[in-house]
Amino acid sequence: MTDILQILANGIPAGMMYALVALGIVLIHNGTNVVHFGYGEQVTLAAYVALVLQLILHFPFWVACVASIVLSALFGLLIYVGVLAPLRRTPLIVQVIATLAIGLGVREGLRAYMGPDPWNFPSLVPNSVYAIGGVYITAANLAVVTISLLLAGALFGFFRWSRYGHAILAACESPRGASIVGVSVRQVSASIWVLASVLAAVAAFLMAPILTLSPEMGLIAIKGFCAAVLGGFVSLPGAIVGGVLLGLIETTAGFYVSTAMKDVVSYAVLIAVVMFMPQGLLGKRQVKKV
Repeated sequence: MTDILQILANGIPAGMMYALVALGIVLIHNGTNVVHFGYGEQVTLAAYVALVLQLILHFPFWVACVASIVLSALFGLLIYVGVLAPLRRTPLIVQVIATLAIGLGVREGLRAYMGPDPWNFPSLVPNSVYAIGGVYITAANLAVVTISLLLAGALFGFFRWSRYGHAILAACESPRGASIVGVSVRQVSASIWVLASVLAAVAAFLMAPILTLSPEMGLIAIKGFCAAVLGGFVSLPGAIVGGVLLGLIETTAGFYVSTAMKDVVSYAVLIAVVMFMPQGLLGKRQVKKV
């Protein structure tokens, strides 16, 4: 029983990190129909910006984090206005390749200017470990779960009860119909990129102390992509469920098989979902007439 509880204590926080990345990917996909393959690098960039503001400009930690969130939002807006909006009439594959190029450019730029070696990123909470009934829980993991749940709840409330949230949902469901009733689809798309970029920055501050900050940290987007596919790719609750489930599967495989098999099991699950349940856990099967 203790082993199961320890798996839950380790797997749920890992899954919530994947879920945060999946939320950003799903938001952008729902709003613009583009899979942003550079999203992981946006997460990494936000962490590096906060670190540089502290080390070079000597900003206090929390001020640096807030400034990094603002800059991340502006960077997301710049990607949409400067790259994706001009490409909106091009084939979808062109837009996807553009996001991949942005991600690779950010990663190699960070490697060139910050070096390939990992950096220590300050933790949001003290590095404490709590033992409860033989189960060990770290304060960092508690922070990941708590903040992730708060963000998910805030997103749910925003889309459920705010007028602008309703406008975003309407534009995602039917861009032409939304434009007829006066909703600016381009403004909504830009807002989605800004919101997803804010999520990227928050995810960065939670992940960097745990994963160790390096240019390769952005590869966690692969796990976010797996979580999004597992959850249905069009469902925000599905992104959270998919992330938590993926974290639990990985942790269980690492505990009972080998830590080296964690990634193999994750990708095997992804392949199985794509083959046998392409709509995911909470997605809807879509039928297109041709």
